[in-house]
Amino acid sequence: MTGDMEGHSGWKLRHIFNRKVKQADEVSTKPTDDTDFDFNIINNEKPTDYAQLETFHRAVYPVMLLAQCFSLMPLTNIWQPNPRCMRFKFKSLQMLVTIIFMVVTSVLLVSMLKHLFKIGITAKNFVGPVFFTFVECACILFIDLARKWPALMRHWTRLELIFNKPPYEILATNLMQRVRLPAVIIIICSIIEHSLYQASAIVNFEQRIIICAQAHNTTADTSFDNYILHNYEYVFQVMPYHRITAVYILLVNGTCTFIWNYMDLFIMMVSKGLAYRFEQISTRIRKLEHEEHISESTFIEIREHYVRMCELLERVDNALSSIILLSCVNNLYFVCCQLLNIFNKLRWPISYVYFWYSTLYLVARTACVFLTAATINDESRSALGVLRRVSTRNWCVEVERLIFQMSTQTVALSGKKFYFLTRRLLFGMAGTIVTYELVLLQFDEPNRRKGLLPLCG
Repeated sequence: MTGDMEGHSGWKLRHIFNRKVKQADEVSTKPTDDTDFDFNIINNEKPTDYAQLETFHRAVYPVMLLAQCFSLMPLTNIWQPNPRCMRFKFKSLQMLVTIIFMVVTSVLLVSMLKHLFKIGITAKNFVGPVFFTFVECACILFIDLARKWPALMRHWTRLELIFNKPPYEILATNLMQRVRLPAVIIIICSIIEHSLYQASAIVNFEQRIIICAQAHNTTADTSFDNYILHNYEYVFQVMPYHRITAVYILLVNGTCTFIWNYMDLFIMMVSKGLAYRFEQISTRIRKLEHEEHISESTFIEIREHYVRMCELLERVDNALSSIILLSCVNNLYFVCCQLLNIFNKLRWPISYVYFWYSTLYLVARTACVFLTAATINDESRSALGVLRRVSTRNWCVEVERLIFQMSTQTVALSGKKFYFLTRRLLFGMAGTIVTYELVLLQFDEPNRRKGLLPLCG
């Protein structure tokens, strides 16, 4: 009887011990918050060297550092390879620079509106206030994105660890090249565009001053101060002129131009980063095409990675969709405005050079945003043909599920879910632009008949 009691007590102690171990295992395997997440699977594992990994954060951070010089993405420690070091702080130098820029831009916007109400608003002179409004909205949206960015990058990097080891491989054009090449092209093209704008403005100012001085038999003053006072007279109607203020206004205008371009550039970089991972999944599926025996666990793993990429895309879209919507509205408006002026006569050759370069660059940039974002959808479906040719010997329910998911789910970035950035949308937007342009040209017919206004009014 005593032996039975001892055996029963031993069984009870073992049961309690096993239950405690099970509870400890459940606690240890419970997903942690992004803030406390350690990217190493085992606590005593050698720390991951993020500087050697191919991650989106490493690919994009130089461009984001440049954006911080232009008052965007107020984040600290953005240059660290480990995204856990990155933080958003309201009390930071980056945030202070952003706020100062927004205040000065608001002054320019208000003074321009005050001037336009005085002289009369038209479709053509209202472009300036719209430009500054879009820039202000972009700054606000990028501040909101900066708040979400550290957690998003930690989640993104955690998922990318899967794609940095076999059976996945680095593609012929790696992630850094794909992300940074559009950035270099857009930045160079925007510098050329802004330089041509300044050259056109200077030539127009100098020729006007010289011709009008000769007409009125006065002295021509083409100094820097007179140029600023002439081109930005609306600003100095509300504040006194100073050389430092004049230089800062030029810097603010250059910054606004950068932000105006950076909206599209940022969407392109994010699209490249997401499309690259979907392409890695498609490449892995294509390599299975000629294998005689494929285990079901392989397809389970592929589908799991595909689902996790779709979840990442959804998370990125929630953070970025407002900027996408603003970018599309911005591009639609300015493309229509540029095409509206296509029949206008200009006085100087440099004005024609600037106008045509600016128009072609804007149209090309808009098309590139849509085509680059559409590659996410293209790459997510590119392996469908291979999956449909899987032999009956290797066919399993996971293949069927993956085919169904790829063929029915819209895997793409969106503008607040109003539309998805696919190739089909590009043609729809082109048709919308043509429709709006025909209407605008009819309304602008009386202005076009007037021709060039007098130079010395």
